[in-house]
Amino acid sequence: MRNDDVLVTIAVFDNSFDAAVARGALESIGIRALVPEEALFRRGVVVTPGTLQVLESDEARARVELHRLQIRLVERET
Repeated sequence: MRNDDVLVTIAVFDNSFDAAVARGALESIGIRALVPEEALFRRGVVVTPGTLQVLESDEARARVELHRLQIRLVERET
């Protein structure tokens, strides 16, 4: 991780549970990922939509893995 790395949203899901499943898939291959809404999900609240974020330096690798798993992605805003 670089000091100037920022989080980027690479996928938006219908709910936080689906986003958490994708996060787990990425973390299983060593890509750190975050679902900001997951804190509420752990309290029993399924938040919609759920977003999946990764470090910018891991974005390309994460997109390839999610594509391999046939998980839909959002286009990055410029």
